[in-house]
Amino acid sequence: MFTRTKLSLGLLAAFGTLSVFAPGAQAQTQQLDRVEITGSSIKRVAAEGALPVQTFTQADIQRSGVTSVTDFIQMLPVMQGFSVAADSVGGGGGGVTTASIHDVGEQYTLVLLNGRRVAPSNSGTTIDLNSIPLAAVERVEVLTDGASALYGADAIAGVVNFILKKGAAPFQIDVKASKPMHKGGESYNLGVSKGFGGAKEGYSLFASLSYDKSKELKAKDRDFAKTGIIEFKDQNGRDLYFFNGSSRSVPPNVDVYYSASTTGRPVSFNPYLMANGNCPADHVAAGRQCIFDYTSTVEIYPEQERTSLFLSGDVKLGSSGFKLFADVGLVDAHIVSRIAPYPAEFALDKTHPYYAKYIEPYLTQQQRDTLTDINVKYRLYDMGNRGYDYNTKTKHIVAGVDGNAGGWDINSALTLSKQRQLQDYVSGFPLADKFDAALQAQQVDPFAYTVGQMPASMLSALNSTQFIGNYNTTDITMTGVDARASRELFATGAGSAMLGLGVDGRQTGFKVKANPAVANAQILFDDPQSEFDLKQKSAGLFTELLVPLAKGLEVTGSVRYDSISGVTDEKTGKDYGSTQSATTYKVHGRYQPTGSMLFRGSYGTGFRTATMKEIAQPLVDFGVTGGTYQCPFNAGYDPLGYFAAGYVCDNLQKEVFQGGNADLKPEKSKQWSLGTVLEPMKNVTVGLDLWSVSVDNAVSSVSERLILQNPQKYLSLYTTKYKSSNNKTYVAIKDMPINIGKMENQGIDWDFQFKTLTEVGQVTGRLGGTYLIKSRYTTPGTNDQWETSVGRFGSNDAVSFRNVFAASLTLDTGAWTHTAKMNYRSGYDDIHFTADDCSVDDGTDCVDVQLRVPEYITFDWQTKWSPTKSLSLVLGVANIFNEAPPLSLRNTGSHQLGYDPRYASPLGRTYSLGLSYKF
Repeated sequence: MFTRTKLSLGLLAAFGTLSVFAPGAQAQTQQLDRVEITGSSIKRVAAEGALPVQTFTQADIQRSGVTSVTDFIQMLPVMQGFSVAADSVGGGGGGVTTASIHDVGEQYTLVLLNGRRVAPSNSGTTIDLNSIPLAAVERVEVLTDGASALYGADAIAGVVNFILKKGAAPFQIDVKASKPMHKGGESYNLGVSKGFGGAKEGYSLFASLSYDKSKELKAKDRDFAKTGIIEFKDQNGRDLYFFNGSSRSVPPNVDVYYSASTTGRPVSFNPYLMANGNCPADHVAAGRQCIFDYTSTVEIYPEQERTSLFLSGDVKLGSSGFKLFADVGLVDAHIVSRIAPYPAEFALDKTHPYYAKYIEPYLTQQQRDTLTDINVKYRLYDMGNRGYDYNTKTKHIVAGVDGNAGGWDINSALTLSKQRQLQDYVSGFPLADKFDAALQAQQVDPFAYTVGQMPASMLSALNSTQFIGNYNTTDITMTGVDARASRELFATGAGSAMLGLGVDGRQTGFKVKANPAVANAQILFDDPQSEFDLKQKSAGLFTELLVPLAKGLEVTGSVRYDSISGVTDEKTGKDYGSTQSATTYKVHGRYQPTGSMLFRGSYGTGFRTATMKEIAQPLVDFGVTGGTYQCPFNAGYDPLGYFAAGYVCDNLQKEVFQGGNADLKPEKSKQWSLGTVLEPMKNVTVGLDLWSVSVDNAVSSVSERLILQNPQKYLSLYTTKYKSSNNKTYVAIKDMPINIGKMENQGIDWDFQFKTLTEVGQVTGRLGGTYLIKSRYTTPGTNDQWETSVGRFGSNDAVSFRNVFAASLTLDTGAWTHTAKMNYRSGYDDIHFTADDCSVDDGTDCVDVQLRVPEYITFDWQTKWSPTKSLSLVLGVANIFNEAPPLSLRNTGSHQLGYDPRYASPLGRTYSLGLSYKF
């Protein structure tokens, strides 16, 4: 029975069955402290709550074997659609990792620290999980239902609330190391903590200091990732190969333009190939050019390092019933991403000796006589990989008061939170003027040497052109104030009605400042940087009322009003967008007819405005597309005149800009859920929750694949990009947000848990997951053309997994605890390639290909030995059977090929050893 056993409450809290309750709550309130539960503004005895909250304790986190907050959150079955560290490998991730509940999206999932917001990782409200150290976390509460009416406009999918350690505690040291069985990806963790004071002293202080480091993993150290030249069998059993390469090669390809040719269409070839009859290592011949296998050079898992200090304290204010409290967090995190050596294009004059030596011999007399200019496409391999150090410095301070006055539980605080994001170049970027000088002086010869063969004297000259230092700095600030109060309002025959009130306001800033030394395309083949200083204000107020209607039946209603300003760029003085406001509400209730059965349901609305960058970011350079695409313009289709103007548009990667859209409309959502929790027999608990989220005017950008495969539909997203290094204009696309139309997600969260005592010890089994019924969206720009990514790689360049679950079995035998775990993710249909997607126009036949990516299953093991109350030793093995990521031909986003790094770890079987000691 739920109401008569400690087990039922323990199961519900530990396994996240989404509800804890007790009919004897009226009597218990005199002995138990009231606490604030995630998803409610009303302080209650915890056992009374009726919310879809999954709670994970320190013990749960330790048994998972993870070493970071990111790893723990992203392994939960309810999480889909988040950003991973691997996105920083050429994908523009900037080192950010996020949470996303139910595949609705990271921008709809609110992350809190002790129930309050922290500075976001971008210009919206998305939080970087790297800013939260695992060593400081007491527990994690995941509200898997919309909470817009309480927390603000962006909590449409739900809330992840990290509760940090506090209060008196012994001095504790935690050490952990993990190592994959194959080379690369090792990690180390060290944490120390101590708590002081207590109720008798009238104060408390808890301090936690931690250091975490993970080493990089190179593509060449994993067979499934070491090359972009992939041999495979398609769905019809044909032997094929996939290749996603770059025309910026070593030695370089050249484009020779001459006046007698078709307008803008150059003669393209590789002098090395022409002279030797073959391309060098790590290249593939495509017609008369050599295409570089850049995948072979990347690091598929970035190097990471983080130092964190968190302090939490409070002090009683005499006999007033109030206390002052404060939380302080300082984090210095680095993610170092190294991708393929620098790809550059530059002009070469025909008077240069290299023209006569390497290029002229392969031109006809007519081409020589009418030559206009030469474009060299070079990969600066010998300078080494491009290295980015994404350094995030976080400062988070909360100070406030908490107590009771006049029957009201009151809590109010001021929050000052800031992130400084430094993007530093640590290797591989040549300065344009220095490189040009070395080229003109013939100190550097791009044509003479293959991969890694450049002599020392020339290598020294090449490296002397390199820029190392800060590229730009982003400052993100959030200043907020809030006040909350709750109390019993009136009595009913079934209990006491309770009222909650709250108000909050905040100002957020997003400022990007470029390093003047490289702001104006001083780096070879780079583009000028844009600077902006965006500001936005928001305010909200809410009320919540809980009413017991009958024995076992209660209903809660909440209403919130939000006002969010337009965006001001203080650098230019321009305003973008306008103030948007909305009233949202939520109604939910629970009914417990018996002690072993509970039903619950909710219905609510949400409201969200676009981020500051989505609204006001100027059009800025964003590199190139992740995939390779045929040029959409030719003599037969040239509506913008790009072909006639001779703009560069080959069949490889395309140039990209990113910008904002001041005409974006606010998003509006509806979300509902129906659920039940049953205890069919003693020590067995079953929970089911059906949920649904729908969004109108959803804000998203059109994927590069859609733009380049449907130029007629998205012609407004085409533009051109001028490169001063070679005086060429390139066809480019614009990655800009639009209101795509509608989005709908629906699924079932399910869980099962049992506990039994055997002759060898106590056995606990857990099985829980999420089954996705629906995850669909309208094709960008339409309101009635529905698409889905469930079980398939969709046009949004993502996969929504039909079924994700985890199963665990734990045996406790005194000093020993053994835990086995299985992680499951269902299979899907991979990206679909047709003739229009052929990466290289080399005269070979193009085929229609769509692989089936199989289900991905891994098993973990952990043994914990605690010979004393002070000492614990933990030995673990993750991915016991060394299951490699399944083959995927995905070619968008980050630079890894052969698998999708968003959905499977490249580490393989990994051993870990940990020690914890309390003094």
